[in-house]
Amino acid sequence: MESPTIQDCVDFHGHLCGGVTLGYVMSRFAMEKLGAKRGDALYCIAEFQNCMTDAVQLVTGCTAGKGNLALRPIGKRAMTLVRRDTGEGFRVTIDFTFPEDGTKEENAMLVLREDAEKICKAVPVKIEVPKKKHASFGLCAGCGEEFDLNCGTERDGKIYCPDCTANC
Repeated sequence: MESPTIQDCVDFHGHLCGGVTLGYVMSRFAMEKLGAKRGDALYCIAEFQNCMTDAVQLVTGCTAGKGNLALRPIGKRAMTLVRRDTGEGFRVTIDFTFPEDGTKEENAMLVLREDAEKICKAVPVKIEVPKKKHASFGLCAGCGEEFDLNCGTERDGKIYCPDCTANC
């Protein structure tokens, strides 16, 4: 896939809004700083869990399902994007204040008119990228439901899912 456009992000997310445009601008900025293209082996940590996340997934190609997008929802307009093999990359923040009287569409257009270099800041980082875990499914000794054993807790030689662990 070519580098996604803002329209691709809007189509994926479902509507045009400031959050999608902030995520689009921030993730494109991060990709440019890293010299990366969609499809490269990347790892992303998003410090938000809102409209911005959809644009980040589409632009970077990092998704929760592939295990290369970690959500750390602490409410900051920040993301870390690194190369999976080295852990080297950038933590990018975006500083943009929406006018209180703007509509979603007006606010979105304001972001797109801004120069990314003026509203985004990139700081070089090197992080430990988590190893990919391959799912290994089994039955919980408590409830009997199938679950990924990587998420389980062993007690007295039996393995329990996270829901049942509290009851052991």
